[in-house]
Amino acid sequence: MAKSQNGFPASANRAEIDVRVFPVNGTAVKLPVRADVAPRLVEMAHWFHVHVEPLRAGECHGYAFRPIEGSTVLSNHASGTAIDLNAPSHPMGKHGTVPAAKRAAISAKARELGLRWGGDFTGRVDEMHFEVLANGHQPATRPTIKRGARGDAVREAQGILNRKQSAGLAVDGIFGPLTDKAVREFQRRGGLEVDGIVGPKTWGRLLA
Repeated sequence: MAKSQNGFPASANRAEIDVRVFPVNGTAVKLPVRADVAPRLVEMAHWFHVHVEPLRAGECHGYAFRPIEGSTVLSNHASGTAIDLNAPSHPMGKHGTVPAAKRAAISAKARELGLRWGGDFTGRVDEMHFEVLANGHQPATRPTIKRGARGDAVREAQGILNRKQSAGLAVDGIFGPLTDKAVREFQRRGGLEVDGIVGPKTWGRLLA
């Protein structure tokens, strides 16, 4: 199967790569994107709507089987791993279409979600565009953590649990009883072994 620029399988048959349509809460926008990366892309779109500018239906796009403009390489849209937000307001190649004071926050939010913002491109900027990082479907290696653990990996897990299931955890890097309870609930909802241990399978679901 063909692959898009970031290494994901790409196809003219949406079903073949599990592209589905996902609504963005609080908006009339619905994004066709690959199901396993949809939570990250939809969260980015919702954050943009709340913190940058309201999203407009008909001006936000996801899956499209096509090459990168001016190239023969398949766009990341062709694998359902990229979105464009309010496209007419942020033309490709034009810098400064978002407020300067918000650029750092947009970039930081994209990185937090394992995405790349087109406003950070070193070549032709594309400020409407967000895409899953190259090989982003392979979760980065994280240490296995469980009750009693401390450190940055615990903070990361706590932050994700707060976003994904409103766990209400203090992001303090301490894997205590409340974090243990939240992990077990996440595992139960996801059909994983409910052991309170954040190993490769649980990290994979958290980072998806």
